[in-house]
Amino acid sequence: MICFAASGDLRNLIRTVNCLPAVYNGCCDILFNDLNPLVVGRNIVVLWALLNPDLTVDEATEFALHLMYSSMLTPAMSNFLSRSLVMLNNLADSNDYSINFNGKGTVKVIADDDLNVTIEMLRSKYDQRTAVHAYTNIMCSPKRQDYTDRYLNSLEPAHRLSFTHYRTFGILAPFSLDISHFVEPNRLLYSSRGDWLLRDSDNPLHGWDVSLVLEHGEKCGLNRADSYGCLFFYLKNELSNFAKRLRDCQINITITMLDAAVLPNFISSSSLKPFSPGCFDRIDTSNLADYMSAPRILRDWAPFLNRRNKFAAILMNFMNWQKHYPVIPDVRAVGKQAIEKYASIMGIDVPDIPGSRNWSNSVSPAFVRFFAGMMTFTDDHKQFQSFLRDQAIEKVATICGVKLRKINQVHPKVSICGSSL
Repeated sequence: MICFAASGDLRNLIRTVNCLPAVYNGCCDILFNDLNPLVVGRNIVVLWALLNPDLTVDEATEFALHLMYSSMLTPAMSNFLSRSLVMLNNLADSNDYSINFNGKGTVKVIADDDLNVTIEMLRSKYDQRTAVHAYTNIMCSPKRQDYTDRYLNSLEPAHRLSFTHYRTFGILAPFSLDISHFVEPNRLLYSSRGDWLLRDSDNPLHGWDVSLVLEHGEKCGLNRADSYGCLFFYLKNELSNFAKRLRDCQINITITMLDAAVLPNFISSSSLKPFSPGCFDRIDTSNLADYMSAPRILRDWAPFLNRRNKFAAILMNFMNWQKHYPVIPDVRAVGKQAIEKYASIMGIDVPDIPGSRNWSNSVSPAFVRFFAGMMTFTDDHKQFQSFLRDQAIEKVATICGVKLRKINQVHPKVSICGSSL
């Protein structure tokens, strides 16, 4: 059993299901929870579209990925999206609803009237002009041009063109595809008044492994320069595999909309069967530790780990810990060998690296690229351990009957040119 205590969007769910063994004969129960009604409503509609028996696999996967990442839809997609209102209304009436599809798996939704915000979004009547204006005001604002230029500076030249094309039109598709028929607002990404809901820094490529995206795109016949086209085909493959797994395997997903702080008590009260204390093999708490203390998360969730599985684990993501324990890259401490290695990777001439006689312009593109990438060669292990010690993590873990892993298993601690990461 797996628990996503603060799920966010569907990315981790999709990758988790797709990474199950190729021949999976077991039963996987997944609790997928988030408090935000916008997030939960969007996830439900995307799953409904992806698993809809009235669509072919190809139609469903394209529909789902556009619901996730495109600002506009085709008229056919928009008309089909309006059909989700029946499903959402049934869900709001029953508070306990299953998304129907043909397969061994199940998708059960336990939610309340907070989903009315999604219903209002889908019922809205603003037109294409209003949506395009709202999108452009946020994603193409002249006031944010400096941030856009800084990001473009970090990209390969061809990827800059692909990024600019996607940013301008907001349609996730191969560069050469005619997108003139995408004329209906994707109402999942706008408020009921037609306000664009995302930030200008939101980028679909940031949510997936770019190396896998480009590799898959090349297998589909695309040039890796078309990074968003590569993402289009990568997502079609991921979504198709995910839907196939749900149809072929006994994978049962329960979607809830609860505060992660009260979710443990809700499970303990036997209100979320088949989940109970001691049942989970993985508990992903996302970045709850940025809002709740890590010791509290351990106290709340350690009783729900499956003690019969020695690999059972609670995962925490500390996104903002460096705000309190700053880590500043030290160019001189990295060493000449590492600097030369990094400079070669970034395509920066060695005479132009910091400390050389030719390094005279501190705002040159080479300097910006070099310094922005120095965190790759900066070991923050000591600072992070200090952060954990100050929260008495090991002491609390011992009290809770768990322990911190000494060997990384999510991502290895590697060494590049003598600088450990």
